[in-house]
Amino acid sequence: MEEQSGSGKLVIGLVLVLLLLVITPIILFLGAGDEAETDPNAPCVIEGIIIGDTEQQEKPKTSIPEQYRQGVEDAAQTAGLPVGIIAAQLQQESNWNPTAQSPVGAKGLAQFMPGTWAEWGNGKDVFDPFASIDAQGRYMKHLGDFVADMASSDSDKVKLTLAAYNAGPGNVQKYGGIPPFKETQEYVKKIMTNAQMDFSSSCEPPGGFEFGDLAPDEWAHPLPKSDLTSGYGSRPCPLASCVGKPFLLHHEGIDLAGGDEYFYAPTDMKITYVSIGNVDQLYGSYGNYIFGQMTEAPYLVFEFHEAQDNSLMVAKGDVVAKGTPLGRPGATGNSSGIHIHFQINDPKTAVFDRPAINNGKTIDPLPILRQQKVNIQ
Repeated sequence: MEEQSGSGKLVIGLVLVLLLLVITPIILFLGAGDEAETDPNAPCVIEGIIIGDTEQQEKPKTSIPEQYRQGVEDAAQTAGLPVGIIAAQLQQESNWNPTAQSPVGAKGLAQFMPGTWAEWGNGKDVFDPFASIDAQGRYMKHLGDFVADMASSDSDKVKLTLAAYNAGPGNVQKYGGIPPFKETQEYVKKIMTNAQMDFSSSCEPPGGFEFGDLAPDEWAHPLPKSDLTSGYGSRPCPLASCVGKPFLLHHEGIDLAGGDEYFYAPTDMKITYVSIGNVDQLYGSYGNYIFGQMTEAPYLVFEFHEAQDNSLMVAKGDVVAKGTPLGRPGATGNSSGIHIHFQINDPKTAVFDRPAINNGKTIDPLPILRQQKVNIQ
């Protein structure tokens, strides 16, 4: 009886092992499909908030309608542009309405004018959304080829192609870049912004960065809980008159106001100059200011202006870590209210060790901060 009992136990044990061998792979297989794939063209999410949607978080997320997704991806490949650019254009032009018509005669999903459609529509119905998307891809490829020789980077080519779309390739050629037309400049900025925020889950700007790779989600907020009070780029004259001072019509950084008591180093950086108060020769323009440079690639150069008197907390030569307080926002220099001016310069810009006005190339901080998952409102 004991021998039979032992044999029975052995059989039962073998059956259990076989069951585990059969069932376990099935469970693992079924479980493997539970994890949702990341949509690369989903909205950019920053600190759990969709950019541009802080007031109405219940608002549906912007995304490419599923029926048009493959067509948009194919058109982007044809055009040699990021998917987000084609998607942002179609959203801007028709809000994905294939029967849209404008008062000036533009029609369809991509809002082609009759003359342009006659050239690029391949004889198809302008209200056919798939024909419209296909034509958009081919037309943008044509424009991209036209401006390619003028572009200094992938990002630059994207912007010039959009400018050619809005203002015509002749105007881009005439001005050697984005024409000085308010409508065109706003169009380029809007499409670039929407492509990044509405159609890039990585929050990366279209065309990438002109200065090379930048790892995402590694920066601190320069002024947490603050509001963006002035953006980068063209602006009205901040003074009574800008005669003889055309440089004042282009804001070289962004202004942040409110929020924390201190402003902070966005990443590890070496302090290359700290102003010396109201005796500094640039105090009238910059107030109390700091120059610094990232300690690692891509070695961006930072400027912070208009800090409060006697509030700067670092000295020239200091190497500070990400999140180190640098000083307090103020209203010194050419300022109309308490804020901090945050500026990013090209890595090739001189690292100032003395009072100096930037003579290098400045970079819009917003796309970089958004890619770093820093919430700027």
